[in-house]
Amino acid sequence: MKKKSYQIVNINGVDISYIHKNRLEKGPKISVIFLTGYRSDMLGTKAVFLDRLSKKIGYEYLRFNYSGHGTSGGKIRERLLSDWVEETKYFIKKLSYPVIIVGSSLGAWISIILLQKIRKKIMGVIGIGAAADFTDDILKNLSMNEKKTYKNKKIISIDSNYNNQPYIFEKRFIEDSKKNFVLKKPFKTNTNIILLYGLLDEAVKLKKQIEILNTLETENAKLIISKNSDHRMSSDSDLKLLEQSLKNMLKYTL
Repeated sequence: MKKKSYQIVNINGVDISYIHKNRLEKGPKISVIFLTGYRSDMLGTKAVFLDRLSKKIGYEYLRFNYSGHGTSGGKIRERLLSDWVEETKYFIKKLSYPVIIVGSSLGAWISIILLQKIRKKIMGVIGIGAAADFTDDILKNLSMNEKKTYKNKKIISIDSNYNNQPYIFEKRFIEDSKKNFVLKKPFKTNTNIILLYGLLDEAVKLKKQIEILNTLETENAKLIISKNSDHRMSSDSDLKLLEQSLKNMLKYTL
């Protein structure tokens, strides 16, 4: 039988799969955690790249699958955003050192949510195609027919450029997400924040990144725009940009 390459922990009754790498002896006393996008998993390009990078730099590293994703338990349509926030919080608290969160799309939204909840332990956030409050945008852009479907069937169906099947959001997920909106009022933070954005992103608008910057009352936030990058930002040049951003943040936090 092939040995599993990941570990499992039970969080609130659901088995969550994760991969954890200890800090190397001469590595910085910093932990890095990667948060995936919606319907992505811990075997994606950026997650694996940061794993390889941890072997060079030596930081502690953790990547995991949200419930309903990849090898973790649960069905995605039965999970809530708050579940994924709690799962992330669990892992952050288990990490040994001050944490840098690298969050992609949905993961960047969760990063900002937790920036308000665990201020002391989070030393930095790198958001990639940050999709903060994306359910708010979905609700605002519903057509009349979509509004009727949502009212009658309690679901919203959204076509995706990154998946053959549409994204289905239950009303309970939408309502739960409202409790986790982060762009309704500004908040202060001393955490170092870098937002990476590709101008070819068709999922999240540049305007959203500006909204995030305006919400963060800090001088330690910057937005880096890549002309030829898309929402995933997984090309070789994108990964080099991610590596440089992380190295710069490590210098800042040490």
